[in-house]
Amino acid sequence: MPPKVAIIHPRLIEGGGSEAGALWFLEALKDDYDAYLITMSRVDFKRLNECYGTNISPKQITIIQIPIPYLLKKRFDALRNYRLTRFCKKIASHFDLMISTYNIMDFGKKGIQCIADFSFDDRLRRAFDPTFKGLKGLFYKKSLFRWSYLKVGEILSGASKNGWKRNLTIANSDWTARIMREVFGVQTITLYHPVHSEFPVFPWEKRENGFVILARLSPEKQIERIIDIVERVRKRGFKIHLHILGRIGDSHYIMNLMRICEKNRDWIFTEGLMTGHRKWEFLAQHKFGISGRENEPFGIAVAELVKAGCIVWVPNGGGQLEIVNQSMLIFDDSEDAVNKIELVLKNETFQISLREKLVQQAKKFSAEEFVSKIKKLVPEFLNESQKSL
Repeated sequence: MPPKVAIIHPRLIEGGGSEAGALWFLEALKDDYDAYLITMSRVDFKRLNECYGTNISPKQITIIQIPIPYLLKKRFDALRNYRLTRFCKKIASHFDLMISTYNIMDFGKKGIQCIADFSFDDRLRRAFDPTFKGLKGLFYKKSLFRWSYLKVGEILSGASKNGWKRNLTIANSDWTARIMREVFGVQTITLYHPVHSEFPVFPWEKRENGFVILARLSPEKQIERIIDIVERVRKRGFKIHLHILGRIGDSHYIMNLMRICEKNRDWIFTEGLMTGHRKWEFLAQHKFGISGRENEPFGIAVAELVKAGCIVWVPNGGGQLEIVNQSMLIFDDSEDAVNKIELVLKNETFQISLREKLVQQAKKFSAEEFVSKIKKLVPEFLNESQKSL
């Protein structure tokens, strides 16, 4: 009988970054293992395959779906995720290997965990993510109430404080690996999230002279900052425009953002959520991309834009620096971004040079590379686990 392996991911939402890791883990293991997926969301492999480029059949994976109580569906993330931890720890003995593809988890035994962000630690969440405004902001601020809320969730999970540290930890960038080492004393291996490889090829001269933002529409992505940067470049005489790709909801933040876009509708275009072949073709038809998110642990949207052949600018911080790896594409503040974009836009020779370097960078994020490493890592881990019994 093949080893019984469980992939754990809280929710599989189309367009999410960490979901790429979960789907390609399943892709890598589906043929050689008795593979399970433990999640709290419904799973539509047809749509997920179209979104991430995988080829997973429901017949190849056993799905264990944990129902989410109504009150926890849209709020109280910590309580919802701690419930998942409790369940996984309870059934871990039935599996040869447990793999969390979204952050730390105490399985009660050694497993594998992939660090996607630092939402699991409230200190780091406050350090790396901007505080929400209004009543929601009050809930996330450091307080006795916040501490009590997280403590209750921790107790309900049944997890020990440092039980997760026994796991093999995979970081999504060297930056994430450094934070794990410095803050928690945990050694990791770096494995970049995979990006679908089959992007259409459009000649540079036939691409639109436009910028693309590919992001979740939320405060930490700092989309207003990007709009300001592109507007300032336009005022320097460049005929450029901006496309915003992301799920459009009805949050207060998104409504304010839509009002800004409406005032500038002659050059800002809100495209909504775009996935799969439609998204890959859209990205490949544009020349430039930009991110406003500071301290992004990896930045799969940036990697996708690079993979599509775009020249992409990012803020100075986080794992996204490892994606572009060019000082001219890294900005310290808005003024620095405007100046660097101007230098590139007016120098076609420079554009060719940057694109050639980014083509080499893109090879690091291929799905094939990811699958190859997982196919090697998992049997090695299982062999070592057998030896230690």
